[in-house]
Amino acid sequence: MSRNGTIQLILGLIVFLTVITFAYAGSDRLIMSMSAQRMDQEDLVYVQFLGPDGVALETLSLGQMIIRANNCSTGTILKIIDEYKIGYSPESMLVGIYLYPQAWKNKKLCFRIPELGMVERGLDPTTNKSRSFQLKFVP
Repeated sequence: MSRNGTIQLILGLIVFLTVITFAYAGSDRLIMSMSAQRMDQEDLVYVQFLGPDGVALETLSLGQMIIRANNCSTGTILKIIDEYKIGYSPESMLVGIYLYPQAWKNKKLCFRIPELGMVERGLDPTTNKSRSFQLKFVP
């Protein structure tokens, strides 16, 4: 490889690494990494779920979850990608979901996993003093 080619490769890597630090890793459905600052900028909230036994739920269980806004039986069903994504907490790296503001602001949400239970709650970062919530399913 020529000297110019090597310099271009190195500059390309530097630009790539610089850009990637400002993005968050993930896909359409999954966020691998999210900083607290990015959560604030995008007005996101993170919710981790525990089963009735107190054990943290994993990705497979969260993929089966049905989330309704305002009413557990007839409320609007939230859509993954548009209103929430599965992801890892910025602090603990435990799996949960990130909700966009149009999904959580001024709404009571009903989270239900068939055969596991449900939990109903409004999510307000100002009263919680954090953008991270931990909810426990009840049968």
